[in-house]
Amino acid sequence: MSTETAERYRRALETRDVELALSAFAPDAVVRSPLTSRVRFTGHAELRPLLEVAYSHLRDVRFHTDTGDEATRVVVYTARIGGEEIEEAAVLKLGEDGLIAEVTLFVRPLPGLVALMDAFGPDIARRNGRTFAARLLKVAAKPLLAMVRSGDKRAVPLAGPRG
Repeated sequence: MSTETAERYRRALETRDVELALSAFAPDAVVRSPLTSRVRFTGHAELRPLLEVAYSHLRDVRFHTDTGDEATRVVVYTARIGGEEIEEAAVLKLGEDGLIAEVTLFVRPLPGLVALMDAFGPDIARRNGRTFAARLLKVAAKPLLAMVRSGDKRAVPLAGPRG
């Protein structure tokens, strides 16, 4: 059952099929944000807009790892968000019914994570009826994204091995 659920999760993301994704989640499932421990999405009513936003921004999704057992699976994929590459690991905790009860998301590298924040934050806030927060998030993320991109390109390589 667990590999079937992980496969449904994978197919839903690759095809951007929100209904298929929701069919893999328990009705009271929890998704933990990769950005902060302060935000989580609980139940299909909160997951639907999150999935719609995610599927509208993620491109070139390619799963490369699916491992685990009947209680916990870890799936990992690469994708693009805007001009940034990301790699996301999702730890899927499954209920006795084989559906996803909880997901914890991890995203790398940092420029990709900040690009995700820049794209998802305003859209999710808007869908939750928080228009002021959406505008604030749209403005607040831009300098951080520019700083992270610049640091990734110029400063981070300075710490690497001499080549």
